[in-house]
Amino acid sequence: MPLTQATEREQIHNRTISITAYERTDGLVDVEGHILDIKPFSHHLLDSHRAAGEPVHDLWLRLTVDKTMVVQSAEAKLDVGAHGICHLVAPNFAALAGLKIGPGWNRMVRQRVGHGKGCTHLVEMLAQMATTAMQAMWTERAPTGAAREVAQEPPRSLGEGMLNTCYTYNQDSEFVKEYFPGDYRPGS
Repeated sequence: MPLTQATEREQIHNRTISITAYERTDGLVDVEGHILDIKPFSHHLLDSHRAAGEPVHDLWLRLTVDKTMVVQSAEAKLDVGAHGICHLVAPNFAALAGLKIGPGWNRMVRQRVGHGKGCTHLVEMLAQMATTAMQAMWTERAPTGAAREVAQEPPRSLGEGMLNTCYTYNQDSEFVKEYFPGDYRPGS
């Protein structure tokens, strides 16, 4: 276990989030997210009852993305929402089509499906789905279907989309200094 030993405790809720990317035969990439919330005890919501182990949420979202990171289509399915009308927001996620994954993604997502137009849980997962899309398309698959190959020479610049997004890609990091010297700014 990577964390320190916890104090004695009892599980009261479990959220499982799974995000998987698939390369399609037409050259596009599907990024599918799934959220499953379960409580180990029975409980009442305002308009429903859940038995122990029965999902509180069972939510799905698929983004179809092209190689330039533009969303071609989006589809949501709320098999189980916390409330009886939650499933009615599913068609609203089609509004994500046309957005480009990159700087400003979270803001643009909130404009289209946030603020009462979508499902909070799916909107929050979209940040991780964007990261998954970037991870999936970071390198091209070898044409033979073999394991992904690492480029012999790294790109000369991280670009605005990656620079300063995390500790490793910070413009004053040793990693940037070594691999992206043109982006390196000491003591920034």
